[in-house]
Amino acid sequence: MKTKFLKIVLILFAIPAFSQELLPFVENFTKSDYNGDNQIWNSTQGNDNAMYFANNHYFLRYNGVKWEKYTLPNKTVIRSIFADGDKIYCGSYNEFGFWKRKNGKMEYFSLSNNKNIFNDASDNEEIWKIFKSNNTIYFQSFNQILLFKDNTIEQIKIPFQISYCFVVNKSIYVASVKNGVYIFDNKKFTKVDRWSNLENTIIHYIAANKNDIYIFTQKNGVFIDKNGALTVWQNPLNQILKTQIIITAKFIDANNVAIGTNSNTTLKEKFELVK
Repeated sequence: MKTKFLKIVLILFAIPAFSQELLPFVENFTKSDYNGDNQIWNSTQGNDNAMYFANNHYFLRYNGVKWEKYTLPNKTVIRSIFADGDKIYCGSYNEFGFWKRKNGKMEYFSLSNNKNIFNDASDNEEIWKIFKSNNTIYFQSFNQILLFKDNTIEQIKIPFQISYCFVVNKSIYVASVKNGVYIFDNKKFTKVDRWSNLENTIIHYIAANKNDIYIFTQKNGVFIDKNGALTVWQNPLNQILKTQIIITAKFIDANNVAIGTNSNTTLKEKFELVK
């Protein structure tokens, strides 16, 4: 029986010419176009169809015609953004809140200011990821999770250092840097014991696809939880990914996934391995 491999699309922003071969239309923008910094930390699309970007010190909005640029009141680096309804939630250094459009401009509303959240010396935190689960907005740093629901904020200290949180099949998976992966539920962290092989492994993406869970590690390629057992992804491309540093990934649909790595080499021949 012929094995049907998952088709992989590797998108590297350092290789715009290759990206144009994969997509029907690509428009590139330089920092002179949007009048901002080089680094884009995060992006999201609002319910107004505009695209929003966490661009280092700037919050950018692009509606397909016009770029708008904003800064936080404290001028700190914006690490994460997340669209929910008419709000664009935003995370920065010792600061989080949301942007909302009023009178044709984006206005910022802080949720952390004067809340005594970052008072301790150990609480010099940056909010690296924002996500939603069970009608709750989560603001995640590497050491704590802040829950925002019904206009109240709850602070949960994480007893270990983490990389990121991921919502998979309505569960919140917390990837630690050294101790493996935990499920965060009812304010408790429960270790996923069957994933013990992932200890001392940095994870940059976890997602369900069909009946399996895929785990994309920074330096050790991809693993699959299949029928309750963790195995190495048996795809020829995985051997190539083990030589790369995986920065991010995203399933586009059931048969396609986009993977971003630190590679600066052409990957056309690697893509053809699983065409």
